[in-house]
This record gives sequence, structure tokens and C-alpha cells, in this order.
Amino acid sequence: MRRHLDAGLLAPIALLALAFAVLPATPAFANATITIFNGNAAGVGFNDPTPAAPVGGNPGTTLGAQRLNAFQFAADIWGATLDSSVPIKIYATFEPLSCNATSATLGSAGTIFIWSNIPPNGTYPGSEFPNTWTSQALSAKRGGVDILTTPLCTNTGAVCTTNAECGGTAVCTDAEIRARFNVNLGNVGCLTGIPWYLGFDNNHTANQIDLVTVLLHEFGHGLGFQQFASLANGALPGGFPDVYNRRLLDNGTGKTWNIMTGPERVASSINYGHLVWSNGQVNTEVPGVLAFGLPNLRVNSPGSISGSYAVGEAQFGAPLSNVGVSGDLVKALDAANAAGPTTFDACTAITNAGDVAGKIALVDRGTCGFIVKAANVQAAGAIAMVVADNAAGAPPAGLGGVDPTIVIPSVRITITDGNTIKAAMASNTVNITLARDLTKRQGADDMDRAQFYAPNPVVGGSSVSHYDISAFPNQLMEPNINNDLTHNVTGVDLTLALMRDIGWYPDTDVDGLANSADNCPNVSNPGQADLDGDHLGDACDPDDDGDGVNDDVDNCPVDANSDQANNDGDALGDVCDPDDDNDGVMDGADNCPFTSNGDQLDTDGDGLGNACDADDDGDGVADGSDNCPLVGNTDQADFDRDGRGDVCDPLTGPPQDKAQCMNGNWGRFNDPRTFPNQGLCICYIMSAHGEKCPSIK
Repeated sequence: MRRHLDAGLLAPIALLALAFAVLPATPAFANATITIFNGNAAGVGFNDPTPAAPVGGNPGTTLGAQRLNAFQFAADIWGATLDSSVPIKIYATFEPLSCNATSATLGSAGTIFIWSNIPPNGTYPGSEFPNTWTSQALSAKRGGVDILTTPLCTNTGAVCTTNAECGGTAVCTDAEIRARFNVNLGNVGCLTGIPWYLGFDNNHTANQIDLVTVLLHEFGHGLGFQQFASLANGALPGGFPDVYNRRLLDNGTGKTWNIMTGPERVASSINYGHLVWSNGQVNTEVPGVLAFGLPNLRVNSPGSISGSYAVGEAQFGAPLSNVGVSGDLVKALDAANAAGPTTFDACTAITNAGDVAGKIALVDRGTCGFIVKAANVQAAGAIAMVVADNAAGAPPAGLGGVDPTIVIPSVRITITDGNTIKAAMASNTVNITLARDLTKRQGADDMDRAQFYAPNPVVGGSSVSHYDISAFPNQLMEPNINNDLTHNVTGVDLTLALMRDIGWYPDTDVDGLANSADNCPNVSNPGQADLDGDHLGDACDPDDDGDGVNDDVDNCPVDANSDQANNDGDALGDVCDPDDDNDGVMDGADNCPFTSNGDQLDTDGDGLGNACDADDDGDGVADGSDNCPLVGNTDQADFDRDGRGDVCDPLTGPPQDKAQCMNGNWGRFNDPRTFPNQGLCICYIMSAHGEKCPSIK
């Protein structure tokens, strides 16, 4: 197994090696437990004691407590969405980050280390692909073990005990993710007047930035929504691709990033509109998430430049409609002065209003704000405005600003497209339509593959590791945080779909087995025992033995016995009762397992106890018909005819007829007395029948 260090999208990378013991983690049954580690010093950041009133469900009473609560709230949303038996730790701080009065770095988060070749561990599958990097949290999930058990410096990977040992801004931690957020946001000089909203309810105003939304976005990066190839030279860390860029496809070249050369990756990273997700859950969900209606500028004539051109929409004025606005494109002219140095910037009143009225005005970006330009061309009678960029780059960004008096639609086009159109206007009338193209899905290519942000030039920290800004509905993992985002990473959002594609397989019971392969997806059962082979594991099967009797009422829940036979009535069915007759002799040794016979008497020694043997003496005569059932007497001889065979009759007699006294048999009688001769024997019989014996006078 190999490890790389990566402390965020903009961090340097150092290659390290580390061995670890493969021991399964204890399932937590909370999907994933994500904990925030407070890295701030006393009195600042999360420890800021400034009093604060609870807001939007956030119960904190100090600024620091509310910040920490918001962090944990966002972490819990991800924890309820992803599954991992290994706790995930986020080392977080609020600290000063780059900003000025009109813009600011809100925050950043990323995995501290990346790993490859995680070995399988029991039911945990390990790495999905060999020689492929994954984030630390994802690596631990797939390995079923806390990979990093010793704190390391985030800049070098050296073993440490304190931050001071690491130097600079690096920290000493065993966390999976590093998060840094701007403590000065909203203060004078740092996006002045636009502070964090710390509530849990997403009820922020237009002049607030919802912290939970930004946290969900940044934690998404830390959990794996990022790629690690260099966008400067295309190099792969350690020569390995990662699970994210393995699925990045340039639909122009038909190559995925893992098989490209470094220069090919660099070219693909700025091939706007052509960097897409190759396959998987993301593309499966695209048709149900992303809407048709891509905003565009369509040149109707002249034919030499006809076609569709990408646009950035304005936040002000009328939005583009499906029908759109059509008209001739006319350059709007104004005075070159201190308000705007050129005659094409529309920073002052339009001087050719007669030409502009009823037409679509073309103006250049620069000097004054977009709403100033829009107000001036609208006043001149323009039905729409097109702003040609003054700096290279694609895609064209949107137009910011707020002015409810502006009612015409406005868009921006790239400097390249602007120059193309201007050249045609020199000798032709250019007719255009600004509309939504209902044949194009917003944020996907023609094959419904999700598009990724690949602007030209590269935007550090944003390029490639985000969905494209053309996506609509707006996605959590676009490079910009839009005000209409919710606190969900599922539903109308493709974030969770990508997490699934990179290896965060659903495992509700966190036993290491994907739900799709788990015969009890909601009950931990790594052994997958399935007694009756019905594909429902014993841990969750209400009828383990498949006999039609539910386990809770089955007297043999793991031995099929639909008849529920229970010979001794002791609550254990016969098929699973070790002593069916409850005589204290186990069935395996009992010569009458279904008939109680503690003495185990077996007269004929045939292995079948007398209590259940139909012929106890083994003489071939069933006990019910045998006149000596415990003494073998096949002939059933019974001289005195008293129903007891001779072999078992202790007394012979009394005699019953004269024939019994013949042939010396008179000497056999001893009941009621012994006869010394035949005559007395006969006399006894005659007397018994009321006759007089001849010898008696």
C-alpha cells in the first residue's frame, strides 16, 4: 500500500510509504461518524467568546460555538449520507484567508493523504483499482480500518506530537481531512458587509453566505470529490491516476485521463465543454437531474458565422426564455471620457440611440459595471445587451449586479467570439437570437454525460474538480456557491452519485459488504450465514429454516419442522431437541428416544428399549400377544392355560380338565397343591366341576 500527502486542492504533494495492520473496525451503525477537531487557539476562531444570539436552529451563544456547531451540523449531513465503519476526523480552523473588499476566499478543505493498493480485509474490498489513488477517508472505508493511527505533519508526513515540529502553517494530526475557513469574512476589507450565516436552516439573506452550504461543498472535496494530477504539466502523483480522474473523459479525443499523457491532460483541462464523466451513476442520474434549456447566442446570419455561441447569463434583468429575443446586433456607441475610455464600453449615455433602438446592443466589457452598461443601452431602446469580454478565457462568466429597473436580458460572450462577430459586422448585418436551447441539457454533453469545469485558462483550486458552471439546477459541487443551493447532497444534486462512482458504495449496516451484495443490508452480518439458502441472511430472516413458521414462534428456528412436532412438550421441537422424551438420556444414546425410559431396560439386547420395543424378548411374538413378553418362548406353551406361558409362569395349575392329569403330567401341578398321583389330580378336577370322585364313597 502506498500513501501520498495532499492537504487540499492547492497543497504541495510529497510521496511517503507506511505500513499498517489490517484489523476490522467496529461497526458504528451511524452510517459514518464525522468529528470536527478544533485546531484554533484560545480566544479565536472556534473559541471566539463574542456573545451571539442563537440563529436558525444553531443553539450556540458565542460566535465560536456557533461556528463549531455549523461545522458539526454539515459533518453530520455527510455522515448520514455516506457509510463507513471507520470514524472520519476533520482538523478545522477559522483563520485569515485571502480577501479584499469585493472578493474573498471563503474556505478550503481536502484530504491530507491519498492512498493506493489498500488490501482486502475480511468483507471489506480494499482498493477498487490497483495503483490508483483514493482519499484517506475513502481508503479507510474500503479497508475497514483506521489507516493512520499516528499523528503526522501535514506538510511532510513525518511522525510528530505537536504542530511546532511541523513548521509553517502545517499541523500535526491523524485526521483524514484539513479544513480552513475565512475568519474575517464580512469585515471591512474582506467581502465587506457580507458575513457568514451560521444558522442550520439555510435562511440566509442576499448579503450573507450560508456557512453550512460552503462546508458541505468543501467537505465533499475532502471526502474524495477531487483529482490529483498536476494541471501545470499533467503529471500523475507517483505515476498513478486517482479514482476521480480515471472517469474523466475528453469527448473530443475519446480518452480518459488515466490513459492520457501529461500534455494531453493539460490540454483536456482547458478544453471547455468537452471534459465529461465517462460512465457510472452520475450519468445515469443526469436525465433526472439536469434540465434542458442551455442559454446560448445563436447567429442566424450571415451564414459565414452562423451557429451557437456560449454565453454567461446576467443576474439582473429578464432571464433568457425558451422563445428568446431575436434582432439585429448593433454596436452601442458612447463618449470616450473618464467614465469609460472607449466609445464601445457603454459607460455613459448611448450616442447612436437611433441605431440601437429596437435592436440588440453589443458593448465591450470594462471600466464601469454591467448594470451601468445595461441601463444605458436600455435607455437607448435596446431590446437586449451582449457584452464582449476584454480578456481571454472560456467559458464566459455570468454578469453580476442588482438593479430591478433593468428589464432587458443581458449576456456575456468570450473575447474570441466577440472578435469573430465584430469582424462579420464590419461588412454584414448580423442577426442573432438570445434564448435557451431546448435541445441541450444544461451541464451535460449531447450524450447526457455530466460536464466538468475546464475553463481556459486554468483556475487554480476550481478547474476539473467541480461540475461545470452551466449545470442547472445548480449543483453543490460547482466552483461557485449559488444562493439557491439546499443542504442536500442527493435529490436534484449529482454529488452523491459521483461519490458512489469513486468507491463510496452504500453499506447501511457498515459490515463492509455493499448493500447490493449483502443478504442483510440493514443488519450487520459479515459472515452472511443463510441457513435456508433463500438469499435472506439469518440475521434478518424472520424464518431462518424456511419451514413457514417464523422464528419467534418456531420451536426449532434453525431446523425445518413445519409440523412443529414436540414429543415431550418442552418447547423444543423434536428435530432440534437433544432429549425428545425428556428422560435425561440424550437421543443419541437413548434406546427409546421418543419414549421416556430412564432405566434404559432392554431385555432382548436388541438396542431397542423395552419401553418402545414391540417384542421385548425377541421371540418373534409381539408383546401384545406374547404370554411371556419378557421371556423368549416362540411356542407360547401354556400347560395350565392361565394365559401365562410356561417359561415365565412360577405356578402350574390349577388343572382344568382330566387330560391334563394324564401321562404323568399330574406331577407338574403345584397350584393349589401338589398331586401325588393321577387319581387325586382327576378328583380335584371333578370336584371343581361338581362331580363326585369315584374314589370317594
